[in-house]
Amino acid sequence: MKKLYYILFCLFLIILCYAIWANSSRTTSAKCIYPRYVIGEVENIGTNAGKGNIIALSPYLRSYNFSSEDAFYSMHRYYFSILKQKRLLNDSSIILLPEYIGTWLVVANEKKAVWQDTSLEHAMKILVSSNLASFGMACLNSSADDKTKEAIFKMKADKMLDIYQSTFSKLAKEFKVTIVAGSIVLPNPTVKNGNIEIDKSGKLYNISAVFDHNGKVLSPLTKKFFLINDEKSFTTTATKNEIPVYKTNAGNLAVLICADSWYPESYTQLKNKQVDILAVPSFVSQNNSWSNKWKGYNGAPTPSDVNSSDINNITEHDAWIKYAMVGRSMKTDIKTNVNVFLRGNLWDLGSDGNTLVLTSKYSKPLNIPSVFEANNKLEKTGSIINVWL
Repeated sequence: MKKLYYILFCLFLIILCYAIWANSSRTTSAKCIYPRYVIGEVENIGTNAGKGNIIALSPYLRSYNFSSEDAFYSMHRYYFSILKQKRLLNDSSIILLPEYIGTWLVVANEKKAVWQDTSLEHAMKILVSSNLASFGMACLNSSADDKTKEAIFKMKADKMLDIYQSTFSKLAKEFKVTIVAGSIVLPNPTVKNGNIEIDKSGKLYNISAVFDHNGKVLSPLTKKFFLINDEKSFTTTATKNEIPVYKTNAGNLAVLICADSWYPESYTQLKNKQVDILAVPSFVSQNNSWSNKWKGYNGAPTPSDVNSSDINNITEHDAWIKYAMVGRSMKTDIKTNVNVFLRGNLWDLGSDGNTLVLTSKYSKPLNIPSVFEANNKLEKTGSIINVWL
């Protein structure tokens, strides 16, 4: 009997020590991070004709920006405040943010080591080990090829959605603007009464939400349907290849999430929908990848209009110009097209890509750096590209 008590006591101590470790050093506020933000000069394209504008906002992100709701909201509000100070905001303004701007909220309220680590793989191991019970339950219910990734995102889905929705709803209401809130990975998300709801038993989707100037989410959500290979192991393609068009004060708006802008089917769907503005949130990993040779299409068959000799010949940058939004929108009647890229120092992911702008006033694309140097090139800054309609 004494041996049993001893075993139970040891087990209790182990569980207690684990609980103390797992819940220690969790981030709940930006105050303990002391984030510092800097921004280069705002680039203005065109002139104010009273028809509104679309602003490509590419903050230079660091992992601590996703560590808590306070950190995430404060970072975004800083940039929105700059826009207001420069008198660029009105009730016909659209703010476009990059792909995955909400996805990395998966590290919110986790141990500091998760967002302080320089290795994403190691950071995720810490995240899992400090949430063993909830991760285990999510993993048991996983049906994806990559059960670990699916379990992590489902485990954190409620927190991710709370921060994402609260942040952009508040910003849209405060600044009275429309926000194309990049993208976020969520389980079976839908819009009900202006709010996003999720079903954690459903499959994961990479979605973009558009918030109106009242802070409500416009229905339906835009879902990514051309997944790249890295996404296929844990996210699901949209079942209906139907791209919604949103009515805004600036005109009819459509959103294509990153790879969706590379396929002619996307533009065929938009052909008769009288789209005025096309917004494309994107993410390209690895530093300096735009100067590397293009490896061809990723995740889906190569469209028939692609010149096969371009593969492994032209650069990634040239391929984005020729086969993504710029090249394909030239064949449409869409007046204003803007493609913004997620940039930053997020673990060991790396990033690349310049903001691309194509309008009916400019037959050639405007290729504008998404990152500028500051303080004698010691610090990288985010970028703001304002396009008057």
